[in-house]
Amino acid sequence: MKRLRAAVALVGLSAIGATALPAAGATQETPAELQEWRDRAAVHELLLAYGRTLDARDFDGFGALFTDDGEYGGSRGPVAIAAAMRRTFASNPLGFREPSFHVFFNETIAVWGSRATSTSMSFYVVPDDGGGYRIAMMAAYEDELAKIGDDWKFRRRIVKALTPGAPGE
Repeated sequence: MKRLRAAVALVGLSAIGATALPAAGATQETPAELQEWRDRAAVHELLLAYGRTLDARDFDGFGALFTDDGEYGGSRGPVAIAAAMRRTFASNPLGFREPSFHVFFNETIAVWGSRATSTSMSFYVVPDDGGGYRIAMMAAYEDELAKIGDDWKFRRRIVKALTPGAPGE
C-alpha cells in the first residue's frame, strides 16, 4: 500500500509540473526559487481562469484578467475586452450550443520577476447533435504577463486558431 501511495504521489507531482524530486540531503530551495514556483503556479491559475470565466460567460471577470492596458483580440483594457467578448458570445457566429468548455494543455511558463511569458494550447468543446460533445476549435496562445501587486494578469494574449476555417477566440 505504501508503494501505491508513493506512486500516486509521484504521478501527482508530474501532473503539476514537478520534473524531479530532490536527492536525499539536498538543500532547500532559496526564497527566490520558492517565489518563482509560487509565481508559476499563479500564472497557471490565470491561464485556467481564462477558460473558466469564458465558459461561465463571466465577461467582467474575463476582462479583469487583463492589465489596464492589456491587449486581446484588437481590444485594449478590461472594460473593452469584456464588452468585445460579450458581443462575440451574444452574436454566436458559429451557432455553438451551451454548455461549452475549454480544455488546456502543453503550457510553458517562464517568469522573470514581475514579468512572465507563457504558451499553451486548448480545445474548445461544444455539444454535438447526438447528445455528446465535439471539439469545435483548437487554439494556441502566446502570452505576455505582468504581476500587479500580488496578482498575475495578461498584458497581451494572442490567440491563433489551429482548426481550419475557425476564427480566433
